[in-house]
Amino acid sequence: MENPFEDISKLLQEGQKVVLARIIRQVGSSPRAIGTKCIVLEDGSMKGTIGGGLLEHQVMERAKESLKEEKTSIIHFQLTGDEVAKSDMLCGGVVDVYLEPVFPENTAAGEIFKRISNFIREGRKGVLFTLVSAGIRPEDQTSRLLIEEDSSTMGEIGTVSEKGKKKLAKFLEIKKPKLTEIEKGKEIVFIEPVRPYDILYLFGAGHVSTFVASLASMVGFRVIVIDDRKEFANKERFKEADELIVLPFSDVFEKINISSSSYIAIITRGHIHDLNVLREALKSSSGYIGMIGSKRKREKIYQALMEEGVTEERLKQVHSPIGMDIGAETPEEIAVSIVAELIRVRASS
Repeated sequence: MENPFEDISKLLQEGQKVVLARIIRQVGSSPRAIGTKCIVLEDGSMKGTIGGGLLEHQVMERAKESLKEEKTSIIHFQLTGDEVAKSDMLCGGVVDVYLEPVFPENTAAGEIFKRISNFIREGRKGVLFTLVSAGIRPEDQTSRLLIEEDSSTMGEIGTVSEKGKKKLAKFLEIKKPKLTEIEKGKEIVFIEPVRPYDILYLFGAGHVSTFVASLASMVGFRVIVIDDRKEFANKERFKEADELIVLPFSDVFEKINISSSSYIAIITRGHIHDLNVLREALKSSSGYIGMIGSKRKREKIYQALMEEGVTEERLKQVHSPIGMDIGAETPEEIAVSIVAELIRVRASS
């Protein structure tokens, strides 16, 4: 699954004009959260979704106007009464959407989006500040500021000085996007964390894994399938996988880059493989480790690892048996329970 910022970077490099639409404010009920994005292209097509229905239709229409007028705009969308009854996308409430045209000629914007595209692939984090005001033109060089986790900056935001930029580094810790004044009485900005891809390393290419890979990809994870059997780990069986690695399990950890945004699901074909993968996974900084199997199998593997020096506290961080307890029995149901757990962990991180 692509990241919207990466999509924008590619489109700008191809010479295309786009409109980035973000939900910047939400009151009441709506189908998507603050920070949800979609991209509207010159031909009227859309990449991504911010909720569908009347909201999305209006965004597409206003995006065409933003491209033609070459300036930003804000849609204040309120759905109540009869409109609620006619729509299955919103249950009532207020949503503000910021429409931001971005043109290839704007080198400052292109540099920032390219930088974001690069560092999310490298597993690094940052925070993006976007000036929010109707009427900003694409050539404006002071509407975006990127701060990376090492506090380095790129771009300008409103009238904020270099000294002021350093103070903004405190926002590197935010977990969710928000609309705010960065200084009292100053410009309104939208602040959003920029984080690496959530990557699911799926160890084992058996039947359950085929369903896990499909569902995980559908909900936004990049999926890397790992197995030592090419007849199992192949594109015919894992069409949605972003990458396939065919290697002995013991050799894989030297080839992959595990970070806090990595998720490890251990679904191999045997206890020995599960033990070997879990041993290496516990040495990593992965944000999630889950292992399939019964409680009896888990206790045997845990006992073997504790005899090797792994602490009980560390083992308690492993999700095993993997997946949420929903009474799953079939491979499809087990996959649903696993991906549901991944979503829950991701939402709390």
